[in-house]
Amino acid sequence: MRTRIVVAGALVSFFAGAVVACVDLFHSTGDVQSICEADATDPRCTDAAPPVEICAPDGGVAQQRAMHACAWLAACGHPLGRNKTGECMVDAILAYDCAANPNRKAKGAAKDFWACMQNAKTCTDVNHCIFPMAGGVSCKNGGFLGCSQTSVDPDTRIDCVQAGPGGGENCAPHGQTCSSLDPDASNRNALCVGPQGRTCTGTVGCKGGGLSLCDDAGVDIGYSCGNVGAGTCNPSGATPACEPESTGTCSPTNDVTCTSGNLQAKGCVTLAPESVDCTAISGPGTCVPIEAGAPGTIPSDACRVADGGCTDDSCDGGTLVACVRGRSVAIDCAGQGLKGCNPITTIESDAAGVPACNP
Repeated sequence: MRTRIVVAGALVSFFAGAVVACVDLFHSTGDVQSICEADATDPRCTDAAPPVEICAPDGGVAQQRAMHACAWLAACGHPLGRNKTGECMVDAILAYDCAANPNRKAKGAAKDFWACMQNAKTCTDVNHCIFPMAGGVSCKNGGFLGCSQTSVDPDTRIDCVQAGPGGGENCAPHGQTCSSLDPDASNRNALCVGPQGRTCTGTVGCKGGGLSLCDDAGVDIGYSCGNVGAGTCNPSGATPACEPESTGTCSPTNDVTCTSGNLQAKGCVTLAPESVDCTAISGPGTCVPIEAGAPGTIPSDACRVADGGCTDDSCDGGTLVACVRGRSVAIDCAGQGLKGCNPITTIESDAAGVPACNP
């Protein structure tokens, strides 16, 4: 029997346009010229919304934004896939801390998603980030992980643990889309996939504006390059890879080296030098060199606690301890406006569930 998902809510816009009236530039008894008359291109003289900015003013603010966004995402969207708080924190820090990650800043769907999540204060807000068109879903049946079977939110995995309101993971911020196994019959076992979906052939290459990476099961685990860096895929480096925003040249390599007391991870997969400060992700001195990395390897992959770090998210009373590449980050659930830390069951989890703040 075909599993059904009912899309709920109306089409919404994340950012409403703000109309700002022209104001006097000069106050005198002579000619009065408004700002708009002086410069019609001034942002205050248009109906367009101001540019979306997600780069935090400093690393501390970036960390706080990441903790807030990821605690709410796991609580309301269910801690599955990259919604899990520790995994989410890596993506969020790379988006919010542009000083630590100068060469691969978030763009496109990734920028929209993290801009949405940094302002989320309710599960309704979170649902509009996960399901940007529908604003949420209602599951007619439980016990499956599927995709939207309409043109509404096709990039979102839908976690229907039971009948009623469902959670989900938006694949679009990762540069991917949703693909379910045998979608016409059962709409189950959905995955976030790259350009070639579940019929990935070859090993690595630039396809459809993205980086295609085939796993052993023929699933493309790559991603669109439009969400990050220069927004294009470069086929001519050490291996095909998404191009960073960078100047200068270097010898192409899939190695990642560590400098400045293992603070900075540096790479050159596309003939352009790039780096990331591991302090923001896994903590100071946690860059671990990578030799001959797999296709798709980027400097941030080297940011991890090599020995003695945490291995998974956990609860410590009402505190969620997120495991961010081996670094333990304590998140006060109540301080984030959420309930205490308790495991949440998802289709991907075992019966014990996944530790997360609760909505």
